[in-house]
Amino acid sequence: MDPKSQWLSTVLIAVCLGCLGGWLAAQQQLQQPLERLNLVTPVFVFDRAKLIQSIPPNASQEQMAKIVDDWQAQAKKLSDAGYLVIDSTAVVAAPNDIYVQQANR
Repeated sequence: MDPKSQWLSTVLIAVCLGCLGGWLAAQQQLQQPLERLNLVTPVFVFDRAKLIQSIPPNASQEQMAKIVDDWQAQAKKLSDAGYLVIDSTAVVAAPNDIYVQQANR
């Protein structure tokens, strides 16, 4: 075997082993944080006050109703996707599985 090709194959093997070792180390270090992240419900915050302020003062009842309906539809879509949707004062929409269930007696 040519010394140049032997050197190249040694470097290639070293690079592959280094990449594999780095990947395994990263997996080990990230395993616990990723498991913890799976337990967290993502939260999306809607600012209802800004929504109300953004409605033009001369908007008709139909326009205001459409803006509110669109806002509620967005909240529902996010809830269906697994997000907890809140504003600064209340839960707006949330997946059913994050509510505390009443124990049957």
